[in-house]
Amino acid sequence: MEILNEFWKNKHYHRRFESYFKVATQISCKFSEKNSRILLSKSVNYIWDALEVAIQDYVKLYPQAGDLHLDWGMSNSFNLQFYNPNEGFKEWHAENLPTLERFLVWTIYLSNTPEAGTEYLHQNHIEECEMGKVVICPADWQFTHRGQISTSRCKFIATGWYNYNQLP
Repeated sequence: MEILNEFWKNKHYHRRFESYFKVATQISCKFSEKNSRILLSKSVNYIWDALEVAIQDYVKLYPQAGDLHLDWGMSNSFNLQFYNPNEGFKEWHAENLPTLERFLVWTIYLSNTPEAGTEYLHQNHIEECEMGKVVICPADWQFTHRGQISTSRCKFIATGWYNYNQLP
């Protein structure tokens, strides 16, 4: 809950999105600024540490990701996103469209929100929103996804990308 507390203490960084595809309150963050935004520094460190373990597990599970002879790494940018009931990213989308620089997408669920996970179109799969769960998947169109929208509970996530450092 410390990340959620830091999110609300930093309202001056909040950006509200209200469009046909996404309704949310968001803070855009950079790993490189973790010490300049003192009130967010603990959250950024928690997220960094969780991703460090998760990407090692991902590459063990999918060793081809490390054997592709591609130069990729974690993007400096990520978002903290808070969704009230009836809010979310409701439209199907892929993370590398229209930009092709994204290799993988990651999400860390920061709340337990039943029926508010992530739905994957081509896999016919729903990833449940369970606090502390880290999900990493390719950013390609084959992993087109959307958020499930809870009508009664709030949802809180951190999300970002692993990018190609140089496009092939």
